[in-house]
Amino acid sequence: MSMSTIGIIGLGPMGHRYVEAIQMLEPVKIAVTDLRTEVIEQAKAKYPKQEFSVYSHHEDMLKSEQLDVLIIATNGPSHYSLFLDAIKFGVNRVICEKPIATSIRQAQEMVSIAREKGVKLAVNHGRRWAADYLLLREKLKSGVIGPVESMMFSMGGGQMGCNGTHFIDLASFLLDDQVEQVCGFLNDEGVPNPRGAHFKDPGGYAIIHFSAGTRMFFELTEDLGIPPVLVINGKYGRITVNELQRSYFIEARKEQDRELPVTRYGTPLHETQTCKLELNIIEFCQNLLMNLLQDSIPANPQFAVDALETIIGIHYSHHLGNQVIKLPIADEEYCNKLFSFT
Repeated sequence: MSMSTIGIIGLGPMGHRYVEAIQMLEPVKIAVTDLRTEVIEQAKAKYPKQEFSVYSHHEDMLKSEQLDVLIIATNGPSHYSLFLDAIKFGVNRVICEKPIATSIRQAQEMVSIAREKGVKLAVNHGRRWAADYLLLREKLKSGVIGPVESMMFSMGGGQMGCNGTHFIDLASFLLDDQVEQVCGFLNDEGVPNPRGAHFKDPGGYAIIHFSAGTRMFFELTEDLGIPPVLVINGKYGRITVNELQRSYFIEARKEQDRELPVTRYGTPLHETQTCKLELNIIEFCQNLLMNLLQDSIPANPQFAVDALETIIGIHYSHHLGNQVIKLPIADEEYCNKLFSFT
């Protein structure tokens, strides 16, 4: 097997996870660039058998290497320009961390350019190819809790652009649907961004409507310090997803009780199951790399644009006094607005 060369721009936590994932894909050479020489030395020390080519600037790497895949693992504001540089130097397989970009227009352009140039562009919303979430989606389609009428998501820590895109995308994936409108509120309490003061990514909450009618209360605020929980409400039951506990819990009315009116809300839920939920970020990265090396992407990058637009829609709604915003956003100025999400 010929040796592949994978380039990584940025050796923060996600960059290091990609290096770990690459160890399962031998033979692979890694070309890497990061402004912090100490993090490169840490990776080289941790994986002494891995072949590394180190560059001080990403353009030097793009000029010198014939990359089979480029991974953009930097913070959000740099994604767009780094992607354009990759295209300029002829890279035809790109993995981009989330959010795909920090404006709607930039994100749309990235997907459009990739399509026009025949570039495989993948965004690492790995829950879309997690086996347990794929199984949960099939259970929802089978009617295990009846038609899904609503979702409730709650998490602390703010950073909607960084973390919120993951869970908006997860809801869209599980419902096999897209967001139609949002009414949003920012909850900006001035909590310092862990990635640096130059990033601005406040928390918030929203009422979200999907195109098929499912509603969602979405909360990712700066006054909470709690892990994520997703509750999926069907006409006849409920599923509670707890990623920290690596499980989801299904409860539903007995079959003979499903003919009872919803006003009989005291009807007990039975048929309970506790199902495993394995979420291995390293495996997500490995699967993404394996797919891309075979010229396949596990998820359309347009989904990442849609998730970003939902988060920006929450900002836009707040900006307009919490008006209901229909997606896609029609305001050209707001579509071009640059955010500093991480």
